[in-house]
Amino acid sequence: MRATLRTKIQQLLRYIFVGGLSMFPLILVLIVVNFIKDLGISAFSSLHQYTHSFGVTVALIVIVIVLFAVLGYSIEKYGRSMFVSIIDSLFERIPAIRSVYSVSKKLATMLSGGEDGAKKEVVLVEYPKEDVWVPAYLLNRQENVCVLFIPTSPNPTSGYTVIVDEKLTIKTTLTLQEASSFIISMGADFPKKEEIAEKLNAR
Repeated sequence: MRATLRTKIQQLLRYIFVGGLSMFPLILVLIVVNFIKDLGISAFSSLHQYTHSFGVTVALIVIVIVLFAVLGYSIEKYGRSMFVSIIDSLFERIPAIRSVYSVSKKLATMLSGGEDGAKKEVVLVEYPKEDVWVPAYLLNRQENVCVLFIPTSPNPTSGYTVIVDEKLTIKTTLTLQEASSFIISMGADFPKKEEIAEKLNAR
């Protein structure tokens, strides 16, 4: 009787776990939507405290959204934006924030896949120990020395920066977007798995 009850409880817990996993994508979407909603409400409230006008506040938010859209269009179509170039030139002349702004810009460019980011390679490297392979972004190379960023799952913007010999890496044809999708999905989305399996089996 006790064994049967324990089995029923284990089955119930398994059903709850499987059901929870099936709802994970929906829960994740709701969390993101709620975060964007809270961010928008916070921005609206902060702006409204200065304008004291609902109409002016909405108009300013619309202008900002349109500005972002125009900037995105100009960067996608022409590879650069005059407005962003002016801001770059301005911040690069301020010693106190020049370094931080430069590094932030490089990271944003890399993660967006634009300009230099489109040329970045994704490699496989053994980490944190031998025979455990993880995808890494190749950021810089000096002769046979590689600077890699190893992202963590499910957040590809956090991770570790390491310096390794090039012979310790395996080149792939993965794009930054494909590697990021693999990391965010915790391996559920496994692009070019045949290629990766073939390269690992060949070692």
